[in-house]
Amino acid sequence: MHSARTFVKIPAMTDKTTDKTTVKTSLPQTLCEFLQQTGATAHFYDMGRRVVEIPADEMLAIENQQKPYPQPFLRSAFLGVLFYYNDVDTKTESHQIWFLKFPLDEQGLLIQDARNDFLRRMIERLAEQTLAKHALENSENKESAETNTDNPPLEVPKDVPEDNPHGFTPRDDRMASFHAIIAKKLNQSPSQYYTHAADYFTGNTGFEQWNFVGLQGIADVAARLDEKNNASTLAKAIPQLPITPFAALCSCLENEAIDSDISTALGIRLEHALQNGTPENAPESDGVAAANIVAAVIRGLSHSDDQSILLVAIDSTLENEAGNNVEVLATIAGRAWQCLEDTETRRAFLQSLARCNAGQGAFDNIMADLMFIPGLRKPLLTELRHLLDSNNCSTAQTSIINRFLQSLQTH
Repeated sequence: MHSARTFVKIPAMTDKTTDKTTVKTSLPQTLCEFLQQTGATAHFYDMGRRVVEIPADEMLAIENQQKPYPQPFLRSAFLGVLFYYNDVDTKTESHQIWFLKFPLDEQGLLIQDARNDFLRRMIERLAEQTLAKHALENSENKESAETNTDNPPLEVPKDVPEDNPHGFTPRDDRMASFHAIIAKKLNQSPSQYYTHAADYFTGNTGFEQWNFVGLQGIADVAARLDEKNNASTLAKAIPQLPITPFAALCSCLENEAIDSDISTALGIRLEHALQNGTPENAPESDGVAAANIVAAVIRGLSHSDDQSILLVAIDSTLENEAGNNVEVLATIAGRAWQCLEDTETRRAFLQSLARCNAGQGAFDNIMADLMFIPGLRKPLLTELRHLLDSNNCSTAQTSIINRFLQSLQTH
C-alpha cells in the first residue's frame, strides 16, 4: 500500500525586493489543510476502539475543537490517515499511510499543541528539502541541474519519521483490518491470503487446520462480507471454530456492521460458553476458558447491525460468573461502550466492575477510559452515586467506588 515516494509542492511566495523564495506566512493550521495544500486526497480513520472512517468535515471540526473526538481510547485520538496523489502521466495513484496519536483533554477535545507540533515537524522537513533544492539550483553545476529532469522534487514522507513522537504502530489485528478495509474502499484486490482464508471458513479442509490461515486473509474475508457468500459461510462456521481462529475472526468483525445471521451465530456461541462453565473451572473443548470465548463474542458483536442482540449478550454475561472477569469487562468498556447508555446495563456493569477480583486499579483504569467517551461521563457518575445511595453494594464494592470518586476530586 505504501509507495516509494510522494511528490508535492510546498506553498511559497516571492519577495519582490530580494527575489528570494520563502515559505508562505499562511501556513496550514490543521492536518486537513496541510494535506489539501499538498494536493492530496485524504481519508481519516479512527484506529482506537475500532477501525471506522471519520468524514473529512468532521475531522476538520475535531481539529478546530468544534466537537469532541467521537471514540477516544486511552484518552487519545488514534488516527490512520490514508492519502494519495493522482499521477497524470501514468494515470495511477500513489497511496501513503500515516498512523498518528494525539492526546485529548478532559472534554475529549483534541489538544492542539500536539497536532501543531506534528505539523511543525513536517513543514520543517519539507522546508529543508526546499532549501536543499534551491542550493542545488544555485550551485556551480547550475546549468546541468537545470537540464536534468531527474532533479528530486519535494517529498512527503511515506511513513511518520521515527524521531516524530506522534506516530504509533497499530496491533497486528488492527493493522490487518485497516489494510483490508482500505483495499475494499479503493476497489483493490484483497491480499494473497484471502483465498486460503475464505476456503478455510467453508470447513472443507477441516476447522482444525487453522495454523496456516493468515490474519490478513481473515481480515480480508471480514471486510468483504458482501462477496462470494462470505457472510453465510461465516455464520455456519462460527459454532465450530477453535478458539484461536474464532478470536482472530471476532477481532476483525468488530470493525464491520455484521448482519443478523452472523450476529445470531455469535449469540449462540456466547450462550454455549456461559452455560458450559466459568472462567475458573469450565474451559471449552480446546482447553480455553469460557471467558475468552465471551470476550471474543462481544468484540465480534460490538458493531452489529442488530444492537439488540449485543445488548442481550452483555446482559446475559453480566448475570453470569463470566461477567466478573476483568478481560470481559474491559472488552465491554472498550468495544461495546454504547450499550452502557442503557440504564440497567450500565448499573449491572458498574456493579460487576466493582466486584471483579482485579481490584481498585482495574476499576480506576476502565472508568477513566470510559469517562472520556462523549455523553458517558455524567450517566456513569450519576449511576455510581445511585449505587452508593441504594445500599445495593457490598462493603468492598462501596470502598472501591468511593475511592474512585474521591480520586476525581483530587485531580
